[in-house]
Amino acid sequence: MNLLSSILCVAAALVLLLVSLLIGERPQLHNPLGVLALFAVGLFISLGFLLFGHLRFDEPLGERRGEDPSCS
Repeated sequence: MNLLSSILCVAAALVLLLVSLLIGERPQLHNPLGVLALFAVGLFISLGFLLFGHLRFDEPLGERRGEDPSCS
């Protein structure tokens, strides 16, 4: 299952990259404001992967593997 999730994560990153390239080809975005908007969206998505990529959505917040809840 770990291999599948890492493959899906890489695939999602590649799809987002390709979509941003396709959106960047639009003539409406060939100005400074459009470049700034694409940069801001890319930064938002990248920071989301970096900050929240380690979270698992199928586990409750207090029950990570290897943690003993009685120790805290």
